[in-house]
Amino acid sequence: MIIRNCTIAAALAVGLAGCAAQKVWMKPGAGMEEFNQAKYACLQQGQQPYSTAYVNRYGGTASGGMATNPALYSACMEAGGWALVDNAQSGSPEYAAAIKGINEDGRALCRKPEYYAYYSWAPCAVREVSAEQLNDRAHVTAAEKPVYEKVKAEQDDLTARIIATHRQYNEKNGEAFARNIEQAKAMSDIVRQEYLTGKISRGEHNRRRRDIAVSSDTEALRIMRGT
Repeated sequence: MIIRNCTIAAALAVGLAGCAAQKVWMKPGAGMEEFNQAKYACLQQGQQPYSTAYVNRYGGTASGGMATNPALYSACMEAGGWALVDNAQSGSPEYAAAIKGINEDGRALCRKPEYYAYYSWAPCAVREVSAEQLNDRAHVTAAEKPVYEKVKAEQDDLTARIIATHRQYNEKNGEAFARNIEQAKAMSDIVRQEYLTGKISRGEHNRRRRDIAVSSDTEALRIMRGT
């Protein structure tokens, strides 16, 4: 099942997984950690024993073991809310490479020491926000605001790049993906502004951004299915 071992997460960067497989598993609001857990569990459930034997006039051999049943694996993933959809990146190495590059820059952004004041309470992967982060009642501090603004500027640059990439390389759905991301960004900008002005807590900031990501993922899945 090699072609199925990657996922797409929409929200502000739909398709950021950068996988060049022909098909991808997608679930609204799910990040890579949840996908990996689901994949492992379904691979375990999809295991079936097999045996083979070969005999000729000189003797014979036999072997056996366990193998993944594709139908059982797919049924398990679908039962968990995952959908297998076409991946437009598989037909364009340039598209996949551009997405991969943005992905790598996004991960590097989360690791910058100067942004610890932000990522210490806000999830790098918004879909994987923890219960502690959702319950954080602290509000913005004066010292934090400059860091927050710098992070937002870099995040906005990544978002602009992913929007441009979809429009450039995805003739079929690129425009729809781009509009979906732009709408999600506009809603996230409102949340960010409310946090910076002290209207909402860190936990509310994280919850609302996660909810925006789930909604955007749902729309991206609808686009990919053509419904």
